[in-house]
Amino acid sequence: MLKKKSNYWVILVFLAIALLLLPSLIGCTKKSSSPTGVTIIIGIVSDMTGATANTAIGEIWGWEDAAKWGKETNLVPGVNFEIITYDNKFDVGRSINGYEMIKGRNASVTHVQMTGANYALKDKYATDKIVAMIPPAPKALHPPGWAFTADMAYTDQAAAAYQWLLEDWKKEGKSGKPKMGWLTWDADYGHSGLIVNWYASEIGIEVLQTEFYGPGPVPSDVTSQLLRLKDKGANYVVSVGPDIAWANILKDANKLGLSNSMKFVGVANVIFSADLAKVAQEAAEGSYLVMANSSLYEDNLPGVQMLRQMQEKYRGEWRDNLPGVRGWLSMQLIMEAVKQAIEKDNVKPEQVNGEVIKASLEKNINNFDTGGLSGPLTITPDNHSASRMAKVFQMRGGKHLPITDFFEAPHMTRFEDVKK
Repeated sequence: MLKKKSNYWVILVFLAIALLLLPSLIGCTKKSSSPTGVTIIIGIVSDMTGATANTAIGEIWGWEDAAKWGKETNLVPGVNFEIITYDNKFDVGRSINGYEMIKGRNASVTHVQMTGANYALKDKYATDKIVAMIPPAPKALHPPGWAFTADMAYTDQAAAAYQWLLEDWKKEGKSGKPKMGWLTWDADYGHSGLIVNWYASEIGIEVLQTEFYGPGPVPSDVTSQLLRLKDKGANYVVSVGPDIAWANILKDANKLGLSNSMKFVGVANVIFSADLAKVAQEAAEGSYLVMANSSLYEDNLPGVQMLRQMQEKYRGEWRDNLPGVRGWLSMQLIMEAVKQAIEKDNVKPEQVNGEVIKASLEKNINNFDTGGLSGPLTITPDNHSASRMAKVFQMRGGKHLPITDFFEAPHMTRFEDVKK
């Protein structure tokens, strides 16, 4: 009986020691399975199955591939970046629901795809102290709050388009004022370039009454809108919208024989893609694009080479999808801001949160080199659009190829209400 009691106490002592060691054993197991000690959650709320999924998925690729590259190169020692996604199906209501979901997952950074959703969420980003690295929706970026973009605001891109348009007109030796008309989606996104039509008038362009399509993002027929622009003598037609919408505009213009009398100019990188070339075919040839990134066909640029290599490594192919460039650069800026906060500002990895990232973006992103994917990127407290440079492309042989170098774009700070 005494022997049994002795064994009993030995077993109890062994179990007690095991219980004391268990937390450290669990910690060791967790550490070995995740070599980086701190995880920063980035929530992406974007279209994965809706009307704009063909371009939006490319942007998600950019975010994810940059995060993988950062992890493999140990870009920010002690920090891991985890991306979670939510399919908004290109719907504002679902975008807001998706934001609440990623907020509940303790995300420090978010990317919400839709312009209207970012307008609705702008104040929430500040209240929740979540950095929003968004598409360049102008009224979400100004006045500066918690929203940032690796791109430049659509207003700045539109102003750059107006500059080029006027130079193109003069280069062809034409006199008088060029006539410019917008044919764009009747929604917050489609209106975003119209906000600076005052600038077009100011520099000597005659701005015609805007033609809209809608309510959806992709028009089935815009012949009546195009004919009204023709009757008004439009020399240039400008638009903001997804590539499929642009394809339908160009096809209708081609059917009407307008391609020789009008120049069609897209603003923002979602307009041009491989899908545009496939869907619009010869109707897309000769159309123009003004944006803040390089084309993935510019394989002489080290940044383009790297992005294509990473897509081939992680996806098995590289994809002619310009929002992918913005996704890649957005993730690069977030990682750089965290890295600089730790190295320059002596922030410990476990202290990194939305407030730290916001402060570092405003302080430490200065002439960030993208290898030619864009001009140097700079963020200041007064300007949360990182890009300052624009470039003009033309569709040739099914590829969007540059016809200018990067040039400085005007930074527009006068955001007037759009009058339809």
